[in-house]
Amino acid sequence: MKSYAIWNNKGGVGKTYLTFAIASEYARIHPDKRVIVADMCPQANLSEIILGGNGKGAAALGKLIKARKTIGGYFDARTRSAHTITGSETSFLIKGRDFNPNMPDNLYCLAGDPSLEVQAPVINQLSAVSLPADSWKSVHLWLKDLVNACGNYLGEHETTCFIDCNPSFAAYTELALLAANQIIVPCSSDGSSARAIDNLGQLVYGIDVQDAYKAVSFFDRSNSFGAPVPVIHSFVFNRSTQYDKRASKAFSAMFDNIEIRARNLKAKMPSAFQSGELQRFEVPDNHSVAIVSSHLGLPLCDVKPGSYEVYDTRPQVNSEPIERYQKAISDLVMSL
Repeated sequence: MKSYAIWNNKGGVGKTYLTFAIASEYARIHPDKRVIVADMCPQANLSEIILGGNGKGAAALGKLIKARKTIGGYFDARTRSAHTITGSETSFLIKGRDFNPNMPDNLYCLAGDPSLEVQAPVINQLSAVSLPADSWKSVHLWLKDLVNACGNYLGEHETTCFIDCNPSFAAYTELALLAANQIIVPCSSDGSSARAIDNLGQLVYGIDVQDAYKAVSFFDRSNSFGAPVPVIHSFVFNRSTQYDKRASKAFSAMFDNIEIRARNLKAKMPSAFQSGELQRFEVPDNHSVAIVSSHLGLPLCDVKPGSYEVYDTRPQVNSEPIERYQKAISDLVMSL
């Protein structure tokens, strides 16, 4: 199964909406495949969008959380069966269209849950026990177990998974990364995103980790237990302010600095990159497009020019930003 984690150690770079845009577009252009979206952010905003958007989606998610039909609910079960799958994995899989008629028929969701935050210390404790000897690995593969079981359940159709990650490198983020085989790294045009590339190298690939911490680093533990870390698929320079269809000078300068950091990372560890290549994509500022799309639970391809009701306002969405944003997302999806 192809699986992509959308992650950056920096918050506010647009991970959640980018995940929704990518996953729904991938499902649209591949109707013969099945798409699973796993929401591994405790805020669970992606789940709200898929379930119907603001209001409707939030209410539906609240019911799923109460019934424990979420990733958090599955992790509840795994705390009682830390080293063995439960057999109930597929009961947590939700078909998006059952809640939101706007969703592609082949898109499924593993809903997010705020309880991931309180489960993180438990995950750490269960990972640290000395027996069985592979406790760290079996606990860190909980999400992979869940995704694989759901992919098998969907049958002979090829399944692709997209995982929305929280920016923190908490225990649940480690589980998200080990469930993926590639990482899409969204970046914004600021110095924090540039520093986050260095953090990515250290946190995921163990680059420049102090000797005192190497034995307990995510990369070394993953390798020691034979749980391969994902490779980098691409860097996405997100929310770019453009002039004459190109990033403005200020944005270009910052993105160039981020790319230099990425190339430094590639020089230190070429194997961390898909096919040894550094892929870069630019996604323009989506203006009101993302607001309307996420508020209504509406895939990007279905956003048309016009006026939309968003709470007590009616923002206007124009054709030019829609077309630019759709083209950028399409180019990214075609690379997957």
